[in-house]
Amino acid sequence: MSRRMLDAVRARLRRTSRDGGSASVFVVGMVVVLFALAGLVADGGRALNARVEIMDDAEQAARTGANQIDDATLRSSGVARIDPAAARTQATAFLTARGYSAGRITVTSDAGTVSVVVNDTVPTSLLQLAFIDSFEIEGSATARAALGINQEITGAP
Repeated sequence: MSRRMLDAVRARLRRTSRDGGSASVFVVGMVVVLFALAGLVADGGRALNARVEIMDDAEQAARTGANQIDDATLRSSGVARIDPAAARTQATAFLTARGYSAGRITVTSDAGTVSVVVNDTVPTSLLQLAFIDSFEIEGSATARAALGINQEITGAP
C-alpha cells in the first residue's frame, strides 16, 4: 500500500469515527445491569427456596409440639390437652436439630395450640457486588391438636 493510499484510509476513518468511546460506556453499563439481574434471579431464587424450607420447618415444629399431650390430665379426666412446656421443648428441639439457633426461635403454646416463629439469614453471592450481603427470612406456623381427623382439642375441659 502506498503512503498516499494509507493516509486516505486514515483520514476517512477519522471522519467516520466520532463516537468518542460511547459504545464502551454503553457496554460497561449493560454489563452492570445484566449482573444485577443475574444477582436478583440467582439470589432471589435462593431466598425463595429458603423461605419455603423455613415455612415447612416451622409447620413441622408446630406439629411436633401439638403432639405433646398432657398424659396426666388425659388419664385422670379423659380430656386431651397439650402440655405447653413439653410442646415448647419439643418444637425448639426439632428446630435446633434442623440447624436453627435457639435465639432465632420463638415458640408459644397453650392447652390447644402451638405457634412457632423462626428467623434465619440467607447469604447472597452475586448481590454482594451491590453491597447486599444477605436476606432476612421468617417462617411461622400454628398447629392445633386434634383427636382423629375432625375433633380439635380446644384446651377447655
